[in-house]
Amino acid sequence: MKKKRQYITLMIVKGNGEKSKTIRFPKLMVNVFLGLILTFVVYTSFITYATANLSSSYQAKLEDINTLEETNNSQKLEISRLNMITAEVREKLKSLEELEAKIKKLVGIKD
Repeated sequence: MKKKRQYITLMIVKGNGEKSKTIRFPKLMVNVFLGLILTFVVYTSFITYATANLSSSYQAKLEDINTLEETNNSQKLEISRLNMITAEVREKLKSLEELEAKIKKLVGIKD
């Protein structure tokens, strides 16, 4: 037995009394077309979700980077301040060593 082809018929009726037009589409073609539309909608939804997720992830990472940059800048300032204090302490230590050497010389203590 041969399988009978099934059709979906679209009838266009004009309101001013003109002849109506009938268009027949094979049911398989309509199903394939609807499947393609459904696939497109699913794909578009997935891409939209992925883009939104990526955007929120990007914003979170950007906030983390900004926080780290602020921390880095404050640490640079602290390191700079500590380097200046270290230089002052070294100068004072050097002058104390020179003073100690003078005192030892005056008292007569030999190294």
